[in-house]
Amino acid sequence: MSRFKKVLFELVLRFRKYTGLKGRGGVYVYAALVGSFSALIASIFQKCTQFILSILTDTDGGHFVETFEKIEPWQRIFSLGVGGAVSGLILLFASKKIKKKATPYMEAVAIGNGYIPMRSNLLRSLAAIVTIGSGASIGREGPLVQTATVFASWFGRKIRMPLPRLRLFIACAAAGGMSAVFHTPLAGGLFVCEIVIGVMSIDILAPLLIASCSSYVSIIAFSDASPLYEMSNAHLSQSTTVALFALILGVISSLLAKFWLVLLSKMREILNGNSYLLPLRLTLAGVAVGCIAIFYPEIVGNGAHIIRGIVSADFSLEQVFVLLCLKIVAVALFFGMGAIGGVLTPSLTIGSMTGFLFAHVLIMLGIPLSSEEIIGFSLLGMASFFTTAAAAPITSLLLVVEFTLAGKMIFPLTIGVLTSYFISKITKAKSMYASAVSRNVLPEFNKPMAEVKIENIFRRGADSVLPSDRFSSISKKFLRNSDEVIFVATKTNRYAGAIFRSDVIEFLKSEYLSEVIAEDIARTDIPSLAPDANILDAVKEFSSSGRETLPIVDKSGKFCGTVYKSDILTGFSEILRREKVAG
Repeated sequence: MSRFKKVLFELVLRFRKYTGLKGRGGVYVYAALVGSFSALIASIFQKCTQFILSILTDTDGGHFVETFEKIEPWQRIFSLGVGGAVSGLILLFASKKIKKKATPYMEAVAIGNGYIPMRSNLLRSLAAIVTIGSGASIGREGPLVQTATVFASWFGRKIRMPLPRLRLFIACAAAGGMSAVFHTPLAGGLFVCEIVIGVMSIDILAPLLIASCSSYVSIIAFSDASPLYEMSNAHLSQSTTVALFALILGVISSLLAKFWLVLLSKMREILNGNSYLLPLRLTLAGVAVGCIAIFYPEIVGNGAHIIRGIVSADFSLEQVFVLLCLKIVAVALFFGMGAIGGVLTPSLTIGSMTGFLFAHVLIMLGIPLSSEEIIGFSLLGMASFFTTAAAAPITSLLLVVEFTLAGKMIFPLTIGVLTSYFISKITKAKSMYASAVSRNVLPEFNKPMAEVKIENIFRRGADSVLPSDRFSSISKKFLRNSDEVIFVATKTNRYAGAIFRSDVIEFLKSEYLSEVIAEDIARTDIPSLAPDANILDAVKEFSSSGRETLPIVDKSGKFCGTVYKSDILTGFSEILRREKVAG
């Protein structure tokens, strides 16, 4: 090999370390890619729901409320009724014919093994598209995010990601989906970090924010990424009186959210019975809401039209009161009957109406309020209600500020959110996401720390070279692999040492490269971990060795795979924080 080729090869090897997808920085590359992919899923999902709406209503589709206002009364009933029937049949088929049951992405990330079955979940997403497209009073964020995470789980398992990285990869897909739906690059990542993972760590939050920002950039590039509910004119003065009103509204919103959560739970218990009757139940739910929509078409869809109407002062006090009652009933009816959809946007709508009514009560008591202050109280109700509904004060605060651009509302919003969170703890309100992260608990990260084994974390089937492999073969491995080390194993898969990228670069100076084989440059003094070692042993070994990657070798000397320091520390920090919270 000529000197020029050696220098060039050395530069390529050094550069390859920073451009691969497996090293320490690889998770950020994955996060950016899956964030953009989630934005694509969001766009396709929305177009599919609009297509269903156009088919069922014989219109061009578009906004749900505007479409329902144009069509005949019988068409409103027909659209919702047929949508319920078709989605019910799809869900019935999925439950009876698909062996692997659907796994919520929140469960797969928070307590599971990162496995989200594809067919059952995609069928549920299809059912959700039909339900939402027919005009049901539910949001699209839940099934949309679920769809993105299904593909993330499949891809992560396809390239054999270790468990911690797979779960984080799925979480990044969820963050990207949330950002695409609400145009909130910060709140998208915080939503997953606070609600789904439950651990606020920069090692976890950073890739989530990268994914959500990547998704937002994709939205900017291909569609309108303006704030969903711009309310920059919302205003509440910085005074003790406003602080008191924020506290009172926080209490009221929290109690109403508690009632709403109980109502959703009870409706599911009462109405969601025999699975064979699911198509009939969803048909009845659609017909019932369709009958209401004859007189109040504003209740169809996720409620975004109502929020915008409040901002534009399109509704009177009496109208908002009636719509609040009807919206609560419509959402509870669909979810009680077993519909698949999102509850985040409906909860924001109910909260904004609560704040609007509270502002008008103050006016009736003789307290003068401007239109900007009425909108301000609507925002305050929105954030306070969602805080109890989702058990996520930080996300609630940032979400509302971000998609309304009402940054000057931060003081009263903080008071309302904290008050709501405090009341939710007193009343023991159960988050609307609680069931998704508490059922079917899998053992990997829910055991005591000393019982969590490396066999649940390490990367199986890692690349290796034979002791007799020549330098050219080893070099090609490093060009394909961004890891700092490649391990050596015999034909019978017995561990024989480790070769570091730095050693390969050093050997480039040798004049006899053609004669160099793997065992000549392999190190045999690198510590290894057994598959049944616990995570505490792994943390200690990584700390003492200073290595970023270690081999997994069983008692017989068989090379089983590799484990990364970053994956160990991610799992360790998650378990440690959960044990502190539990304690």
